[in-house]
Amino acid sequence: MTKQAILLASFGSADDEIRAKTFDKLAAELSAAFPAFEVRQAFTSHFMIRKLARRGISIDTPQQAIDNLRGAGFEKIFLLPTHLTPGEEFDNKIKICAADDVKIIPPLFSEDCATPFDEKILATILDCFKRADDEDLILIGHGSPHRHNPVYENLQRLAGDKVHIGVIEPSDTPNFADMLKRLQACRADKIVLAPLLFNGGVHVAEDIAGDGDSWLNRLAAQGYRVRVIRDGLGTFESFRKLYVDKVRRALIVP
Repeated sequence: MTKQAILLASFGSADDEIRAKTFDKLAAELSAAFPAFEVRQAFTSHFMIRKLARRGISIDTPQQAIDNLRGAGFEKIFLLPTHLTPGEEFDNKIKICAADDVKIIPPLFSEDCATPFDEKILATILDCFKRADDEDLILIGHGSPHRHNPVYENLQRLAGDKVHIGVIEPSDTPNFADMLKRLQACRADKIVLAPLLFNGGVHVAEDIAGDGDSWLNRLAAQGYRVRVIRDGLGTFESFRKLYVDKVRRALIVP
């Protein structure tokens, strides 16, 4: 029988609780859904890998994990990224791992965000981040200083008037200035901030809701009433199930 594996690749986190609630839970759910497959994890962030190594926690890069699986006799590897969009991190750390024995499963959101599955993802996200009828929701993704990703604008077209898509990187768009114009145009008042990220981590603690120049403080300074949802999407079972479904389609498992 051919030995096959699913390699779950994430940016990573040094926070034990966040890893347990997101990556580890998804890995366990993949193992339960596909018992014939070995499930392993890798991080794309060398910073996170080094930080964990100093605490005695060892985790591979995607290429190291692939090499180890090959050495153990695995003949087919399905590489599943938790990165939501095909951005710089995906291009530089995931895509380059493609090979005859390595199938890359694309990120959840495609660049055109036009498929029924994209609509299902958005509906799942909105169900995770519940809000009152008089609240507008801002979903804040990472963005990139090097390669603009059209996913965010395309996702905005799916999202409607009271859901707004922004990015943390100030050199990318839609950035905070773009968001402020949009909020003013739609006369928003009450705002819910939520991370468009698999694991919120430092981006929530600093960029979204930190004590300094965060989106929370800047919006509050403009007179908006703001509350923050701090959990990343990977903490929600319904969102993790989207990855299980994506793997199932990639494997053509009934």
